[in-house]
Amino acid sequence: MLSRLVIIENIVISLNAFLNLKLHSGLKQTIIQKYLFLVIGLITLPASAHGPIFSPGPETIYKDGIEIQLEYYQSKTPSETENELMLGLGYGINQDWEIAIELPYSNNSADDVNKSGLDNIVLETKYRLWRLNAFGKQDSISGFAKAIIKNSNNQPQTEATKNTTDYILGLAYGQESLIWQRWASLSYRINGDSDLNIDSANEIYFDASIGWRAQAPQYYESDTLWMIEINTEYQQSADANNTSLSQNSITEYFMSPGVIWSYRNRSLKGGIQIPIYSDLNNQNKSDYRFKVALDINF
Repeated sequence: MLSRLVIIENIVISLNAFLNLKLHSGLKQTIIQKYLFLVIGLITLPASAHGPIFSPGPETIYKDGIEIQLEYYQSKTPSETENELMLGLGYGINQDWEIAIELPYSNNSADDVNKSGLDNIVLETKYRLWRLNAFGKQDSISGFAKAIIKNSNNQPQTEATKNTTDYILGLAYGQESLIWQRWASLSYRINGDSDLNIDSANEIYFDASIGWRAQAPQYYESDTLWMIEINTEYQQSADANNTSLSQNSITEYFMSPGVIWSYRNRSLKGGIQIPIYSDLNNQNKSDYRFKVALDINF
């Protein structure tokens, strides 16, 4: 979210510099009118910033802010279908630091076996490391960390992943402006090792996204942002007693169109991940992944 105070400060500095220029009064008046129109658009930006749908963004909640998220997610392969309903809660410790928890309930159907129950709990923290405010846009970089606590009995787990905790570390970049938004992120997932001396296959994710809206947003009007993401996933091979359990690593690329509709402190977003390339070492290829989420900030 572009800081209102930063915007006003930039406005004052720029306007003072402009008024000191020696221009024809009629030309100066015309420029001032167009300038003030742009200023109104900047000050009335939506109250909550948007992040990508399928990848992390640098956005953080404002100080003492509370975020509630209700999300539905579905993924499908030729032999398995997963449906998940997730409740997420976030809290802004300050304007740069937030903490969050995700509580998912899922149903998994694989090989004619159907299981449901509480899924893996996710604990997350994110800290904004850098921010650059300019007139009409904001660039920022955040670092984030997640702990994925595997307590689920309704997910297909191997001996290498059973009863473990996984960790994700990453960086996310974003640029927010009136018309365009851009994101990029790089993260590394450290999958927990079991008690059987099996080193689980770690994963690397790289994501890039771009969003576009037809006109500058107004705070008291709804806002629609159309977006496209490129999501890449790379999984290393697992080892047991220094012996590789698979001959090759696993790679998948997705193209993910989506849309975010927002009104003041509420937003509804949804999208679908479509596989465009895969090298899965004889494992099941993804058919698609779908997500829709409702976010409310207080």
